[in-house]
Amino acid sequence: MTYTVAIVLSLVGYFAIGHWAGRRVKHLDDYLVAGRNAPTFLILGTLVASYLSTSAFLGETGFAYAGYPFVMLLFAAISTSGCLLGALAFGRYLRRSEALTVPEFFGKRFASRRVQRIAGLTTVVGLGAYLLGVMQGAGIMFEELTGLPYWVGLLLVWLTFTGFILYSGSPGVVLTDTVMFVIFSLAAVGGSLYIITAWAAGRG
Repeated sequence: MTYTVAIVLSLVGYFAIGHWAGRRVKHLDDYLVAGRNAPTFLILGTLVASYLSTSAFLGETGFAYAGYPFVMLLFAAISTSGCLLGALAFGRYLRRSEALTVPEFFGKRFASRRVQRIAGLTTVVGLGAYLLGVMQGAGIMFEELTGLPYWVGLLLVWLTFTGFILYSGSPGVVLTDTVMFVIFSLAAVGGSLYIITAWAAGRG
């Protein structure tokens, strides 16, 4: 029961944050790129939270636990390096172009509506596959912690996040992701201290 209440309250909290952020959106630039003035901490928070989603906490952790920790670490290193190099080598050109989306950037760069459509399709398919994994992880976590059916958790999570994302756009995503980032960080530090303390007590 405690887990159920905590999860429902967290979903309500995320929806409230997204709704508050959505009320501050005035223009398309605000909706798609947060007005191009999001603080560094919020950008860091949304990047880390997007990377450390249920795909990492459940999927990659389970992959390592199944006997493939080094393969998982290799994949994680390649993925992280790709994100870093992409931001450093490609990010400044994207910003200078003043494009609102990555497909729009490619359309301008190659002066081709066809290229823009292909980039848009690639983005939708790629993000769709990623979100399928994330939502599946959320449904599994909801079922394990609350005992309620898998589809109930899946539906609640989908309705909450889809609702405020469609309403608030990037400002809502940036804020809620940063909140998740802070929670992840506190949980990681607290969990590490607990494990270290328990290990030291066992050796004492």
